[in-house]
Amino acid sequence: MTMREEAIKLAELGIRVIPIKPGEKYPPMNAWQDKASNDIHVVNDWWTSQYSGYGIGIATGQTKHGRIFVLDVDDREEYKGSDTLHDLQEKYGQLPETVTAITGSGGQHLYFYCDEDIRNDAGSRLGVGLDIRGTGGQVLAAPTIHPNGRAYQWEDGSSPHERKPAKAPDWLVKLLTKQPEMVKPQGQPDSFLTDPNTPSARYNTKTTWEQLLIPDGWTLAKTDRHGEQHWVRPGKDPRDGTSATIGHNGNDALIVFTSSIPWLPEGGYNRFGYFAASKHGGDWKQASQAFLATSEGKAEPTTPIPTPDEMLSMLVDWKTFWSLEHATEEWLAKPLIAKGRQTALYASAKTGKSWLTLNVVAALASGKPILGQPAQPPVHCLYLDYEMIEADLYERLEQFGYTEDDDLSHLHYALIPNLPSLNTTEGASAIIKLVELTKAEVVVIDTTGRAIDGEENSADSYREFARTTGLALKRANVACVRTDHAGKDGGKKQGQRGSSAKNDDVDIVYRLDKSDDGLTLKRTHTRISWVPETVSLIVEDFDDVITIRLRSKEQRGWTTKEINIANRLDELGFPINIGVNEVQRQLKDQGISLGHKSAIGRAIQCRKQPRPDPLNQSEPQRTEPLGTTTDIGTTFGTTSEPPDPALGVQRNQRVYRIGTRGSVPQTETSENRNHLDNQSTPTPTPAHPNPDQNDLESELW
Repeated sequence: MTMREEAIKLAELGIRVIPIKPGEKYPPMNAWQDKASNDIHVVNDWWTSQYSGYGIGIATGQTKHGRIFVLDVDDREEYKGSDTLHDLQEKYGQLPETVTAITGSGGQHLYFYCDEDIRNDAGSRLGVGLDIRGTGGQVLAAPTIHPNGRAYQWEDGSSPHERKPAKAPDWLVKLLTKQPEMVKPQGQPDSFLTDPNTPSARYNTKTTWEQLLIPDGWTLAKTDRHGEQHWVRPGKDPRDGTSATIGHNGNDALIVFTSSIPWLPEGGYNRFGYFAASKHGGDWKQASQAFLATSEGKAEPTTPIPTPDEMLSMLVDWKTFWSLEHATEEWLAKPLIAKGRQTALYASAKTGKSWLTLNVVAALASGKPILGQPAQPPVHCLYLDYEMIEADLYERLEQFGYTEDDDLSHLHYALIPNLPSLNTTEGASAIIKLVELTKAEVVVIDTTGRAIDGEENSADSYREFARTTGLALKRANVACVRTDHAGKDGGKKQGQRGSSAKNDDVDIVYRLDKSDDGLTLKRTHTRISWVPETVSLIVEDFDDVITIRLRSKEQRGWTTKEINIANRLDELGFPINIGVNEVQRQLKDQGISLGHKSAIGRAIQCRKQPRPDPLNQSEPQRTEPLGTTTDIGTTFGTTSEPPDPALGVQRNQRVYRIGTRGSVPQTETSENRNHLDNQSTPTPTPAHPNPDQNDLESELW
């Protein structure tokens, strides 16, 4: 069958066709999207006169019988679209049989009908190796010759002459029609987005899309009947289809659906967003600074002078002041986050400051026990993470035992947020707006140095942060945790890296250090009398779930690792008074490894304490992840407190304390009272809780 005959047969089916220049993949005329035709006379004239011998292109989009699009499955050495398609079908369901062509490169074209308007795409929506040709696009059809010399063919039994295209399944349509979400004011005008004094708003009012796109090499291909502009990216022939549009659904935004521009990912952009992406690598802070340095970027001061009544309302009303109840100690997550206060947490690289902060904040947001303390109702938390990506976040949450079944709806997490610098009024406005939208009582900035503009050694940069974002959060009574890096000496003398002004406007400053079995928080600065000077944290691994709990100041406590080493030393028959060096030497001679020297030394101390089996290892040991209580203790110690007659405990007698990764047990069973069964002293009855007892101390058994 000749090209002319095939083109006419396709036109008879209502398919719009277009000539394709030999040895190429696109039509020979401009505005071919409007000229493609299923008129038999027009088609016959094309292939019998000026386009005789040309290949055949099928225009996708609107046809006589509805909208049609083509899924182009491209297999190459570096990637295989067929593998991507297989994964999609495994996840969502199999595609129906439909009109199918074998391309000149050995791939496939799958034809589908759809009620929705499907746009062209180059692998960004479905994945690598899966392109889409929809409205404004075209594909080559059999028997056209590919530029590599191979002919396109219809798969046996699947040509358009033998069957109709299948209707695309809903899941495929949803993946292809999900539009980039543009930020719009909802309900009442959003002052952060519409305030004419922000750099982005001023930039948008002073520029046009033509001023931005044309100098960058973009071409305006056409404006359709809906008023939507179709633009073609730099270096692309307009005959190959649209790369982006402006005016879709009346939105004055550039909607990009090409994946061929590395610095401009698929999505929606206002003019300032495009300016930031094209000239400043997507960095809004840098773009704002550059624009503010221009004459157009200068803004007149617009801060209104308060009225006399507003000024008077700022003063303390002493009658109201003394009538209110003022909390002397109020924590959201003791000992890290105090209500309405600002905490700076700094440490050397890889010590675990972000790791610890996420552990505490995730527990606070999900209503789980925090550092082994009793659980409390969930609190809305806003976490601005300027360092990690999704894979890192997933790995850390999985370490802490979180799964898809956990409710993290109160944890509002932003990965590498694209916000104005937080030491500007624009950045402060953005944070306060996010706080309002999320109802956050805590804001985490991880890490501070990446969230502000200016030199790290500049005191002005951090004083501006305190004056803008810091002060705004204080006024809103929202707690803030800022993580930062330590100086060259690990922060022991130099403190936080950079300017000492980082300490000036926060309520609590902690340095985080590693210890033998966990972490230590050392308070370096505070303006609050009730913040602990040192906080010791035990880090343990229970069945591949990391737990962090507080160690009481009143008792030393032993980790499960130390107890297990102590038990192993008992089994090996080591004398009770043997030294750590001798233990290490003998273990080495026997080819046995029990851990680091520090852990073995602590296990030796543990062995010297009179105790029964603290882990109740005669029974199967049970451990559970976050938020639950185990029936067996993981810490124990002696007491030199005056004896309580009601407990029948003598001075220096061993007492066992509940050491869990969750809250204090709600009930006590005979199973978790059996630790003293082998002792001559009768099992004591649990004491009533003492409200004055340090809340870091566990209940006596």
